[in-house]
Amino acid sequence: MGLTTAAVASIAADFRPAYAAAKPLKGHVRFLVGPWSANEIDHHKHIASAFNALHPDVTFDFRLYQWGTAAQEISASVAGGGHDIYMTTESSYPDYEAGTGFEDWAARINDPAFAAEKAKYLYWERTESYGPKLLGLPISWHVEDALFVNMDKVRAVGHDASFINSWDSFVDCIGKMTKEGETYGLGIGIQLGGYGEWYQRLRSAGGSYLTPDLKAPNVMRPEVVQVTEQMADLFKKGIAPPLGTYSYDAAPAAFAAGKLAILSSDLAGTTVLPKKVPFDWKLLPYPPGPVTQVNFNDVTYYMANAKSPDKDLLWEVMTFWTNGTNDAYWADNSGTYPARSDAAENGYGTNAAPQLAEALPLFVKYAVGIENFPQWATVEGLAEAEIQNCYAGKVTAAEAVANVEKIVKSEVGL
Repeated sequence: MGLTTAAVASIAADFRPAYAAAKPLKGHVRFLVGPWSANEIDHHKHIASAFNALHPDVTFDFRLYQWGTAAQEISASVAGGGHDIYMTTESSYPDYEAGTGFEDWAARINDPAFAAEKAKYLYWERTESYGPKLLGLPISWHVEDALFVNMDKVRAVGHDASFINSWDSFVDCIGKMTKEGETYGLGIGIQLGGYGEWYQRLRSAGGSYLTPDLKAPNVMRPEVVQVTEQMADLFKKGIAPPLGTYSYDAAPAAFAAGKLAILSSDLAGTTVLPKKVPFDWKLLPYPPGPVTQVNFNDVTYYMANAKSPDKDLLWEVMTFWTNGTNDAYWADNSGTYPARSDAAENGYGTNAAPQLAEALPLFVKYAVGIENFPQWATVEGLAEAEIQNCYAGKVTAAEAVANVEKIVKSEVGL
């Protein structure tokens, strides 16, 4: 699976830059990482074995946190010095930037000796915008809500991939694919409470949680109410399954079984789908909104505990884990996109579903990230709960959007 350990070690030796520590590396490095895929620990052990081919006196320990309690687990570990390197996501980055606990690597990252390597990391301008501290190195960028599309069903109702080019053709297609008691046209509200799903519709309507200067809310707009009503109407029309019908873990299997003609979810679903799905399928972005077309993505980083003593060792480990070869291997096996421009030439696409590579240009074209304020993750979680209430018919779209704006004002202190 992927490159052999020997091949990885050979490439890694070529990668080793001039600024690398001359002293032999020794020590124990403790990772706390997210459960991106069922074999996440094995993926990290694979990279560790390549590192040990160069540095046999370094040992590793890998532990998983759970997505639902990630913030609490990471914060507790950082405060207590429980681990050395953490896998974190961009949604938390502004909060970590504003706080303390993680090592600032700005001096090393901006060292001219690292310039050639730094240039290979994607979306780096987003990371620098949170500055002045640079807390980590990117390992991937992850599309939080893509459309897993059964193209056989799409063609059967007279459409092709261009059905996503407008909201009207999109609704026509998913409505026609809905067969009562058999197939829902679109599975939404499933992935982590609909995480990212409504947010990208908010952005497509010209909205955002805050204005660009971060001084006022930018939620309560007619276009935002419109896209929220559009999403809620899919439940009213029976196109989307009632909330709770499918869990996040069960939804990919429902898609593979034809019970969902389209599944709206993050890219991790590509790792749990059967290798041979009995139909032609594609990954596609959401249709355009009233203002623009966007698809929300989130950068993933490795960051280091400021309390860990051997910063030279941690830097060597982080740069190795995120070099072109290992970035390609990890993203390829964890079902997401690499954060390096040289990943494709270093093996990305070997094991990942071919639909991932095919969709890459579209997701790059419509990519939008988070907003740069520390409370973003908290606001997002509370906002999604309000939108879930709208999906469930407990509040109107206008009420839900107004409630989200209240959340923004309360959490940000406006």
